[in-house]
Amino acid sequence: MAEIANTYGTIVTDIGNQLITEAVMEGQKVNIVSLAVGDGGGSYYKPDSTMTALKGEKWRGSVTSVQINENSPNMIDIVAVVPSSVGGWTIREMGVFDDAEEADGGPNMIAVCNTPDTEKVIITSGAAGEIELTMHIEISNTGAISFIVDPNVVTATKKDIETHNASAAAHAAEFEKKADVTDLNAHANNSDIHVNPTTMGNYDTAISGLIEHTEDDDIHVTDTEKTAWTAGAAQAEESAEDVEEALSAIAGLTSRVSRVEDGLFNNITGNPYLVQFDSLDGVVLTKGVWNTTRNRIEC
Repeated sequence: MAEIANTYGTIVTDIGNQLITEAVMEGQKVNIVSLAVGDGGGSYYKPDSTMTALKGEKWRGSVTSVQINENSPNMIDIVAVVPSSVGGWTIREMGVFDDAEEADGGPNMIAVCNTPDTEKVIITSGAAGEIELTMHIEISNTGAISFIVDPNVVTATKKDIETHNASAAAHAAEFEKKADVTDLNAHANNSDIHVNPTTMGNYDTAISGLIEHTEDDDIHVTDTEKTAWTAGAAQAEESAEDVEEALSAIAGLTSRVSRVEDGLFNNITGNPYLVQFDSLDGVVLTKGVWNTTRNRIEC
């Protein structure tokens, strides 16, 4: 007996048909937000419309892109990328789900399909494990279906990156921003922007001159000179005090001599007055007698 070949395809579930019909009647839309994959419970099976969940779901993620199939206007291609961080099982089934809340019995599986066995390896096994999956759904009224694509989870596949890198126009804008060699050389040699060797030499000469000026003892006062000036200032202050005392003593002697001269050499007849001295030290008596008891000269 010949072995019956496995067949693969997508069907819209009963709940999916119901929701789409209600959406058409009410002018609403069914929002498909996620795609799930599973291992089919461990073996091949042919899905039916009564299913509400995958037999062995392994991963669920956001839809990354959606487009109308170019060969069939009633077919929608839904794309999701299973990341390399999950795996270790075989993909045999896929399903798409709406955004209904759990409290309302959701999310609802709108369509389901079976797939040929596809090993989903994990990156820790040493092989690149990222897989881009496309699920085709044929619907008579595609206007009743809407898809919510989360831009934060849109993933670029390795094929996308290779295509991008191979594109001659991919980085054209960045190359246009780069200065050519002539501009760079002109910038590097611009003396208004950069210090050239001649300017550096002038700077060195100026700095050397400042150092020589600072260390020139003929211009600047040395520490030894400052110390000598300080000591000389103190000595001058002491000498000034001595001079002041000497001048004061001289003034006193001058006054005493003046009074003696008045008494000895001026005619004071008829205008007697008394002059007393503490002593005659420093005075030479040329006329009269010194009265020691009364401290006076008597003529």
